[in-house]
Amino acid sequence: MGSRTLRILAVLAPAVLLAGCGLGGAAATPTISSEDVLATAQAYAEATRNAVTATATPTPVPPTATVPLATDTPAPTATPTFPVVTAKYSVAVRTGPGEVYPAIDLFLQGQTAQVIGRFDDTPIGTWWSILRIGQGINGWVWSGAVDLSGDVSGVPVLEPPPTPDPDDD
Repeated sequence: MGSRTLRILAVLAPAVLLAGCGLGGAAATPTISSEDVLATAQAYAEATRNAVTATATPTPVPPTATVPLATDTPAPTATPTFPVVTAKYSVAVRTGPGEVYPAIDLFLQGQTAQVIGRFDDTPIGTWWSILRIGQGINGWVWSGAVDLSGDVSGVPVLEPPPTPDPDDD
């Protein structure tokens, strides 16, 4: 090695060693006392306590226009109630009120029908004109062969059809 290299090494080696030891001018770390820490903490606590808390103000929701739906409430209508007859035993349904009229069907024991008319006659008694829905032919039955349920005050009195001509047989 040359003298020049040795001189450079002699200058650089101590510089590197001094830089590694921290003598390069770094400032010393300050020491904080416990009183300073406590005072700072109290100041932060006081500032937090006195801080104004932002309260969320509710945003008013604009009311929506509600249009009431116009609905007509239908007036209750009286459901017509018809008196009902129930066959006490199987009985002939006839074309008119009386045994002079031909039988057209049988009103079987236990069957029911609506009363839609009446005919009152002293010698033959009361006969009911009946409406048989899905059970047979409409016609007339004698009141003694049926049980009556319901109010018959609104049942119209009907004129009987003409009696059959005995020569038609």
